[in-house]
Amino acid sequence: MRINLSGSFDLTADLQNSFAFLTDPKKLSGCVAGLKEAKFLDDSTFETILTLRIGPVNGNFDAKCKIAQVPPDSITITINGSGTASSMNLVLSLKLSKKTEKATSVTWKADTEINGLVSGLGETILRELSNSKIQEIISALKMKVI
Repeated sequence: MRINLSGSFDLTADLQNSFAFLTDPKKLSGCVAGLKEAKFLDDSTFETILTLRIGPVNGNFDAKCKIAQVPPDSITITINGSGTASSMNLVLSLKLSKKTEKATSVTWKADTEINGLVSGLGETILRELSNSKIQEIISALKMKVI
């Protein structure tokens, strides 16, 4: 099942600081709800264990995340993971732009493919859940990126 989402938000930090935060695996991983464990492999790659609960499905989800960057304004985060008899491949594209001297606009696009048990919950439920998780991450980013 494929789910594609997009949106935008603003950060109260200049473009340089916003870019630095969003490309730092240690800082970025701290904004993910349900993060149980993170192992940093290098300055752009990390592995995580997330606690996942979607309706009747709950358990751990292991994922490998890779951050690719084209300074000063483009970031692609690729996440491949599995758990709870399911798998997910996500490509998250971020485009940053200067809003003011002390603010950055972020436009994002998420292309996700979900297979296995979780995909049986249906597109509507997964789309709502994905939007909810994305909003949690955006809220955390807005509080931490300064």
